[in-house]
Amino acid sequence: MTDSTAPRSATPPAPRRGFGAVLRALAPWVLVVVGGLWMLSNHRGREPMPAGEPVPALSVPLAGGGSFDLAAQSGKPVLLTFWASWCPACRAEAPAMQAAHERLEAAGGTAIGLAVDRRSIPAAERLGMRFPQAVVSQEDLDRFGVELLPTTVLVDGEGRVAASFVGEVRPSTLHEALGELLD
Repeated sequence: MTDSTAPRSATPPAPRRGFGAVLRALAPWVLVVVGGLWMLSNHRGREPMPAGEPVPALSVPLAGGGSFDLAAQSGKPVLLTFWASWCPACRAEAPAMQAAHERLEAAGGTAIGLAVDRRSIPAAERLGMRFPQAVVSQEDLDRFGVELLPTTVLVDGEGRVAASFVGEVRPSTLHEALGELLD
């Protein structure tokens, strides 16, 4: 039997400081860095759809009622923005998307927000995106080549891609692309 009144050591055991412990501590960070570099190398500057290509069919129910059919927009310029409320870059570019919608609307066109989940729809108004919103399916994302958010596609009046962007588009870049589309 052991004596329960015997003093116990007050110092905790020393942590293991071997090479294995260092590797276990660094492994998650190495994976994050490698994954980030892979994503940048594979997606930076990538266009989901090349300019001049015809856009696929798109028909979606609008969050506020009614529906949006891209084919019915023939002769009108359209901005498609694929986004989500949990995407920081999507939230950051919301004011530029609203400005683009206003410019398109003045020229007889429109913008449509294509959220990847239903939870994003209520956030559109809070972010200042006061243009039609819809929830898009995975099938639609695949047809438009959307792999990263945000993705923006400008469609000309003939139903062809005028420009497309992956990631947060700079307001000046979007303004320039709209100028080329509308002039």
